[in-house]
Amino acid sequence: MVFISIFPGLNLLNLLCCAGIIIGGAAGTWYYARQLEKAGQFIQNKDGIMIGLLAGIISAIVYVMFSTMIIMISKQNPVELVYKMTEQYGFAIPPETQQILNGVYDEYQKNGFSIMMIGVELFSRIVSHCIFGPIGGLLVASILNKRRNAAN
Repeated sequence: MVFISIFPGLNLLNLLCCAGIIIGGAAGTWYYARQLEKAGQFIQNKDGIMIGLLAGIISAIVYVMFSTMIIMISKQNPVELVYKMTEQYGFAIPPETQQILNGVYDEYQKNGFSIMMIGVELFSRIVSHCIFGPIGGLLVASILNKRRNAAN
């Protein structure tokens, strides 16, 4: 999930209903199912959901860590991009939002990162990864169970 989400080009896959996150949950479930089969057991749908959920939580945390490190290394202030885009498209920023952006801008200038933005990104990633990761896990578990039932 992190690999697909963080690398340019591959991250476009997530534009298709978070397909990269679904693939990550599916990959984790498939790997676990193969390990269970070696032990003579079979994966259940609830296992696929839980693996996708766990993969979603872990990948959200790792993604935020990597993206924060990239921003710190590049020394790029993302708030400057917001200002450029709003100016380019002629949008007006409300005064309340301007105050928040100024605070975030100052944090980036001082620390190289913003605690508020890390929190916002972590929350949004955990929500999205924990919705779509379990979907991938459930899909793989269901497919493997249908194949097993059809073979019996």
